[in-house]
Amino acid sequence: MKEKLMKSAGIFSKAIIQPVMFMAVTGIVLSICAILKLDFMPDFTKNVGNFIFNILSGGMIGQLSVIFSVGIATALAKPKYKTDAAILGIVIFLIFLYANNAWLTLTNRLAEAGEFGLYGTGQGMVFGLQVVDMGVFLGIMLGCFVGVMVNKFGEIKLHKYLSPYEGTKSVYILLIFLTIILAICTTYIWPIINAGVEAVVATTTTAGAIGFFFYGFLNRMLLPLGLHHFLWMPLFYTPLGGTAEIAGQVQNGAFNIWLAELGNASSISSMHPSIGYLSNFGSISLPIGIAFALWKTARPENRKKVASILIPTVVTAFMAGVTEPLEFLFLFLSPVLWVAHAVVYGLSLLLTNLIGISIQFDTGINMIINSFAFPVSLGKQYWIPLVFVVTALMEYAVFRYLILRLNIPTLGREDMTERTSDEGVSNTTTEQPLASPQVEAIVAGLGGKENIITIINCYTRLRIDIADESKVDMDILKHKVQSSGIVDKGKHIQIVIGLGVEKVREDIEAYLKTEKA
Repeated sequence: MKEKLMKSAGIFSKAIIQPVMFMAVTGIVLSICAILKLDFMPDFTKNVGNFIFNILSGGMIGQLSVIFSVGIATALAKPKYKTDAAILGIVIFLIFLYANNAWLTLTNRLAEAGEFGLYGTGQGMVFGLQVVDMGVFLGIMLGCFVGVMVNKFGEIKLHKYLSPYEGTKSVYILLIFLTIILAICTTYIWPIINAGVEAVVATTTTAGAIGFFFYGFLNRMLLPLGLHHFLWMPLFYTPLGGTAEIAGQVQNGAFNIWLAELGNASSISSMHPSIGYLSNFGSISLPIGIAFALWKTARPENRKKVASILIPTVVTAFMAGVTEPLEFLFLFLSPVLWVAHAVVYGLSLLLTNLIGISIQFDTGINMIINSFAFPVSLGKQYWIPLVFVVTALMEYAVFRYLILRLNIPTLGREDMTERTSDEGVSNTTTEQPLASPQVEAIVAGLGGKENIITIINCYTRLRIDIADESKVDMDILKHKVQSSGIVDKGKHIQIVIGLGVEKVREDIEAYLKTEKA
């Protein structure tokens, strides 16, 4: 049961992150547009910024729910069903909306719009239809629903005269009726769930800076399990991260609130407190402190090699917000260091919140861009250099003290052996070289091609399900595979590759197909 849950969580994490990655790109473009719209800009740039901002704001940010529905359904579906799952993701979303609206109309439960429209009524407008306001939860729910149904019943076979309606067409027939029932039930169930969500939001928002500390702490503690997406994603895109009425529109989630404030920067008099979730030095200053501590505590003769390993990880964190290649250098080596890192991570968010920094940044790029989007009287950007230095020094001091005090064998503190390009599978293998040494080593370490059931990737990791865990050779995976770390969960193995993980997965899949051929 535990294995099944962990596998499901891993698949869902991969599915949920794909739509979110496009949100990060959208956020950068919108930030640039917000700068173009500032009062001191020429009319031409204001018009250009406003034009593009309104398009993306309505076309991407305003349609997150359906994007999640299609994206998650497609990501969850088996390869042969992905196209059909994408179609069903949008079709079922629309059927739900029409069924939900029809039932509210039939039972005379459509809310009356007030001074602020439907805000506060528990209902909203989606694609021109008044429905129960579930926000992005609706897209997540329907995406998972479609993905699971397609995978489970996609092989349905019918009589030859009905064969045009078998497979995913039969799944569609099932989904039609189940979705209508779900849409009707939701009109009664969701208001209760929504009340619970509001209670949770009220509790977390009154916790103040302490709440941001625990968010940061848990964010890092969940990373080894690959479950940190379950923490930050709801805070960024659902009412759990806050609700605000901006320029007559209701925004749910910290990131959506931030983008709405960007689009109305000239009329914003105070920043919403949820922006505290987005002001994150975790990929900017903390990696510098960690890297410098690892370099400083390494043997003098190893420091050049250590620097060559650490510098790319710090650059990756600063430029792309991906910290795992650095963090996995010490994560499994010392749980004490990991807990200490989680504490410092939380403290950095607490400090940022206490002094009132209120602009969004999780990479150096958007920190620089967004610093110009709001007046310093609102965003308190003038604190950023000081907090940058303080948090980096804090991380450095903690790591250096613990490494020396506990004599932790971090990178460079023991003999370092060069990895040669011909390292790969052991000499006992009889397979002919059909791929790079990296790919061969991964397959061999996982017990061979027959032992690999599925292989997927998230932003930085390969996630592999294997048939027989006794065939896994951790010595190969740890010493002959170029990675930042290995997560061993029995029949579920994770290999932290970094930003090139998708290419590695594709190479492995091609290698396995060649072998089967």
